[in-house]
Amino acid sequence: MNRPTQLVSELLRPQQLDDLTLPRRVIDRLKRMVDTGSIMNMVFYGTPGLGKTSAARLITKIIGADVCEVNGSLLTGVDMVRTTVERYASSVSLLKKPKVCFIDEADYLSQNAQAALRNVIERTSCNCRYLFAVNNIGKLTPAIQSRLMSICFDIAPVDRAEVQANLTERYGLKLSELGINCDKERLNEIVGIFYPDLRSIANRIEFEFA
Repeated sequence: MNRPTQLVSELLRPQQLDDLTLPRRVIDRLKRMVDTGSIMNMVFYGTPGLGKTSAARLITKIIGADVCEVNGSLLTGVDMVRTTVERYASSVSLLKKPKVCFIDEADYLSQNAQAALRNVIERTSCNCRYLFAVNNIGKLTPAIQSRLMSICFDIAPVDRAEVQANLTERYGLKLSELGINCDKERLNEIVGIFYPDLRSIANRIEFEFA
């Protein structure tokens, strides 16, 4: 068998909303929103490795958005808000597409940056929508949180069995499509051991099966 030229862990990333590691009811709400071609301002939060960044990128891809992506851990200050976010959000899309500003690791933004950003969101949401991804939502100011719909990627115990079963099934099907043989029982064990850290699951799958 030829090993895939791309990392298997990358190939296992969600390709559609149904692939997200979220309860069915949350996925259905996101799908209804995406189907309109217009999304709310949202923040995806939860522990690392849950697929928050993948989900944000997937949503912007599905709606065909013109995207400005910012890494909040690298560009943390007011200057980033003024020179990057505000300038982008205030302009008209030359591609005539919906505009989305995606701030990954937004919990690293300084207090001053967040203070500037709340006004930008208020003034430009008619022209540009905002997606944030954070590990610790408590580091976002209440003023920022109030402007975003919060969606938790941490899975409640009552939903864990459903989400794990769906994840195991998806991984099994994807590995089969890639021509990679895997032991179904071991796959189930890996998901059970490393869940909810999707990165660790994918890396272990690649190490053992690819």
